[in-house]
Amino acid sequence: MLERCGYRAALYLSALIVVLNCGFFLYSQWYLPHLSYGSAFQGLEALIILIGLWLLSRIARYAGAALYIFFAGTVVFALWSFAKPMHVGVVWAITMAVLSLAAASILIFSKPFAREFAAEREKRPPYKKYLLHAFTFVIVFAAAAATLIDIVSLVQLARGM
Repeated sequence: MLERCGYRAALYLSALIVVLNCGFFLYSQWYLPHLSYGSAFQGLEALIILIGLWLLSRIARYAGAALYIFFAGTVVFALWSFAKPMHVGVVWAITMAVLSLAAASILIFSKPFAREFAAEREKRPPYKKYLLHAFTFVIVFAAAAATLIDIVSLVQLARGM
């Protein structure tokens, strides 16, 4: 199966994961509000991976595979003791687990993907290189800001005790 799955298949599969996450986020806003924050976070993570793959980032390739495996693992862990009737959240979770495992296997194990990814990196236009640098800067800046916020919160919590 993996001999037919290349760069475009991984890109389209990642886009499908983003669309499904955003669709579930919109659904959860009305019917499952306790799940909306987590689905928004997953949708944002999947969007970042999709943009990174489009910009031909090696970090996005491997981080995306790890994230997709983590998505599938959390679904398996959550459904391990699930004894309630089926609803949309369960169907979405199972669908995301299957799609995430498929995307992760393409990103890691597909030889056509590796060949096409390397070829696309060689012939990519200059604007994608500049966008990749800006994208990396934004991600690093956001991670540093979030870490700083956590440190400040921890210090304030420690002083309050």
